[in-house]
Amino acid sequence: MTLALGLLCISNVYAAKQPSEQQLEQLRKDISTLKHELGSDKQQQHSHQKELGKTEKRIADLSRKQRQTRAELIKQQKAQRTLVSETQALRQKLTKQQESLSRQMRAGYSAGQQQALKMLLNQTDPGAAGRTMTYYGYFTRAQLNAVKETQLSIKQLNNAETRLQESSTRLEKLNSKQQQQARELQQQQANRKIILSKLNTEINSKEQQLKKLSGDEKALGSLLKRLAPHISPAIKDFSDLGKLKGKLSWPTKGRLKNRYGQPRNQGGMKWQGITISGNEGQDIRTIAPGRVVFADWIRGYGLMLIIDHGNGYMSLYGHNQSLYKDVGDSVTSNEVISSLGNSGGNNTSSLYFEMRHKGKPINPETWCR
Repeated sequence: MTLALGLLCISNVYAAKQPSEQQLEQLRKDISTLKHELGSDKQQQHSHQKELGKTEKRIADLSRKQRQTRAELIKQQKAQRTLVSETQALRQKLTKQQESLSRQMRAGYSAGQQQALKMLLNQTDPGAAGRTMTYYGYFTRAQLNAVKETQLSIKQLNNAETRLQESSTRLEKLNSKQQQQARELQQQQANRKIILSKLNTEINSKEQQLKKLSGDEKALGSLLKRLAPHISPAIKDFSDLGKLKGKLSWPTKGRLKNRYGQPRNQGGMKWQGITISGNEGQDIRTIAPGRVVFADWIRGYGLMLIIDHGNGYMSLYGHNQSLYKDVGDSVTSNEVISSLGNSGGNNTSSLYFEMRHKGKPINPETWCR
């Protein structure tokens, strides 16, 4: 399959409003083929470059799992607090019921003995004896109800304590899981530093750096240039991005490190997007509704998400730490799609952000505020 044909297959899949699972599977296969073709040059095939991609994808997977574990942990901690409060309330309720029942039983025993003795020794007032027996019956039934309520409270407390123990066990396992993931992530990050050191040793001259940057930009540009003419002309329920110029929100907070159109190096290359520096792991959000057409690692840009907004508009998010969306996912405006990172061989955490219309770069600073 040629690169152009593969890209055409992608566009045909996305012409439908709701791609079927079969179409999405075909799209994933096409993207895999395209990645292989895009990575056929010597730089991408270099063992260290390939190793960097694999390591950063492992880091992304671990970061994503950590995020899920943290969410589970927060949810479990909240449930634990609720169970603790419920158990404490039941214990207090049971203590009061037991004290009340104890008083009733002592009073009932004393009153019952006295009334029974009087009724046996004094038979002169049958009416009074009847009333006493009726009252005694009410009192006895009240005691029985109190006993039943106390038994129910004991059962509820036992159930709550069982659930609390199970919750504590789950919480302990989640804490252990999080610690294990943190150790694995730390190990992978250490591996990444070693690989980067090897790569930086090999790419040490300005000429080599320029060649690498040119190759990175060419690979991405080739993909986007062929994808843009075939991008879905319109996607139902998506806003017309052309009407939102100057009204879009930035995908993340931070300082603009590189601006659109600025010289990128001494070789005459210019930035086709912007770089926003920020803290590792902070949220990256969509600028508008759309559908994910690419979610994977690509040389020079690391973990990349590309979103089709319809009408020829695309947005690109690179250097992510982890991706939270997959190919075929629909996204809403301002939805969290990834976390900020330094993938692609960067030494500092930042987001590389591009906007394109019909394949051509457009200045994000005139669209976002």
